[in-house]
Amino acid sequence: MKTLFLTLALTFSAGVAANTTTEPTNMIDDQSTVVSTPVDMKAVMKEMRLEYKLGERATSIEEMAKAVSKLEALIKQLKQAEYTPEKQAMYQEGFNKLSASVALVKTELDAGDLEKAQAALEQIDELRVEYHKKRNPSIWSKIFG
Repeated sequence: MKTLFLTLALTFSAGVAANTTTEPTNMIDDQSTVVSTPVDMKAVMKEMRLEYKLGERATSIEEMAKAVSKLEALIKQLKQAEYTPEKQAMYQEGFNKLSASVALVKTELDAGDLEKAQAALEQIDELRVEYHKKRNPSIWSKIFG
């Protein structure tokens, strides 16, 4: 009996998992409504870190442009997600600053200056440090302000 119950439970949960989707729903009741999809912020941030490193290590403008374009797409993806009300403004502010930094990098790449583009890319890492501190303040900063 116990084995039967476990088999049924596993079968049911596998069926539910197989029918779960995170795709956006574009049509509800004949009205075009876009529903935001859940974003795995941690996974996207890891991808951003990878693209940052690829841009940092790039030896040509084309390599760096490819990494920066992917980074820009990831930032757009994060901008469209919804966050908790108390952190929404902070996240959007950070994403806007990231977009401005990426635009500066792209401007330097369009000008054909790889060194200046890599220097501008360092701003992105500085923003990462700043906003990670804002997102997860240390216990000491909470106590002593």
